[in-house]
Amino acid sequence: MDCSKYVEEIEKIEAAVGERYEDVFVSDREGILKIKDEIKGQIDVSEDAINCFIYKKLSLGKLTPFLMDENLEEVMIIGGGLPVYVYDKTTGMTESEVLLETGEIKDIIKKIARYSGRIVDGSNPLLDGRLPDGSRANATFSEVTPRGPTLTIRKFEKESFSISDLIRYETMTPTLAAFLWLVVEGLGTKPANVLILGGTASGKTTTLNALSHFIPASDRIISIEDILEINIGHKHWIPMETRPPDPGKDNEVVMDDLLKNALRMRPDRLIVGEVRSKEALTLFTAMNTGHDGCMATIHANSAKEALTRLQTHPMNVPEVMIPALDLIIAQTRQVEEGKLVRRIVEVAEIGGREGDTILTNTLFKFDPGKKQLEVNLLNGRIIQELSKLTNLTVKEIDAELNKREAILDTMAKNRADKDTLHKVINLYYKNPEDAVELLYERVKD
Repeated sequence: MDCSKYVEEIEKIEAAVGERYEDVFVSDREGILKIKDEIKGQIDVSEDAINCFIYKKLSLGKLTPFLMDENLEEVMIIGGGLPVYVYDKTTGMTESEVLLETGEIKDIIKKIARYSGRIVDGSNPLLDGRLPDGSRANATFSEVTPRGPTLTIRKFEKESFSISDLIRYETMTPTLAAFLWLVVEGLGTKPANVLILGGTASGKTTTLNALSHFIPASDRIISIEDILEINIGHKHWIPMETRPPDPGKDNEVVMDDLLKNALRMRPDRLIVGEVRSKEALTLFTAMNTGHDGCMATIHANSAKEALTRLQTHPMNVPEVMIPALDLIIAQTRQVEEGKLVRRIVEVAEIGGREGDTILTNTLFKFDPGKKQLEVNLLNGRIIQELSKLTNLTVKEIDAELNKREAILDTMAKNRADKDTLHKVINLYYKNPEDAVELLYERVKD
């Protein structure tokens, strides 16, 4: 859109709205449409003029239409005068026709930096920030990217996927979902310590978010991230976020600082967005000293690779601490028949140690030929341990799994909303029969 055609109309808008939007920065579709309607109701100008005013003054200029497109996951600028790339949920990476000059890109980056309370310039050429709607933004200046400034925006899903969504999208099966429900909750005794691994944008955080629905509402949750992405529906939840140092000052707050502080806040559950450094050792120390029900993500391609990364620099988790981890979930992003899919391809439990070797049991494994996740071993160490702690037989726990699978399968098939999901799961912990009755009452129509 050529906004130079609407200079006079834009001036009319500015005169009409005065200082009303002086400090407004908007990046979500609903917020942008709301402001458009407000302006339309106040002054008679063209819709294109209103768009130009909002895009340039209140949002991210030429990038704003991408922010409004709900089919896009990421928006990427790779340099001045070069095409903007977008990642579409169905078609994957696409080159757009939008070009931004270096000055435009820098203005957008500085706007994001101001909103995030951070500084980006020649001496501080890296930026990790976020937009008002929670979308994550990473930017660089030409001091470290010679082709020009770059910007990568990972859009925030206002409505994060629930466990029933992941079943419908075939990220996991109802059987796996029921197993994860059982071990994350822990049958009221020992909730599992879970690590989710995968590559960039493989859906690790989405799965982590979905698993949080299984945490009882009475539990106190503390989450720790570099940039807030986790969106938990629990009331008793404290999100924490790292902070980079101010220029010339030694006041950086890293994940390890936050995790150590969180341990003093009497958490029932600790959720770490991604372990990559010293915080891994702190997390495993917590697991080894009675903090069960910890969950985290890690960049790795397999359970074996994740265990190797944990034990080497800079994480340096001693081998003797690894068995405190109960479960590893491996997730991938791939294109199948021209469609982007995210799948859990392996679930393994830590079986203990044998000499210098960490033993693992593969519980679920994706079969590429059949294109389905199959059960390899269900009644492994975790189920055996829960059997001892609860005084339930393995057969009784299997029956419990079947009940939970039926509930989750019903919710997925009937597209139960998050409110139903939350209420049914938490009522189930108190009275399973009432929970089933509530579920069928909610979905019968």
